[in-house]
Amino acid sequence: MEKNRKLIPIIIELVGISVVGTGIGLEIDRGGQIYLVVITIGSCLLAIGGVIWGKFTRRVDHGSK
Repeated sequence: MEKNRKLIPIIIELVGISVVGTGIGLEIDRGGQIYLVVITIGSCLLAIGGVIWGKFTRRVDHGSK
């Protein structure tokens, strides 16, 4: 169950990376304002994944009690 919790933000960030890459490629190839929106959506997914990773995953402290 703990591994599934850590997979969610990783998957969200990977989807964000692929959306940003696709948006950049299409913007270079075809131009147009809609691809800038795609890039922005991908950037938001990256940020959401980072927030989930930073705020909602438990920190494991192995050293001290």
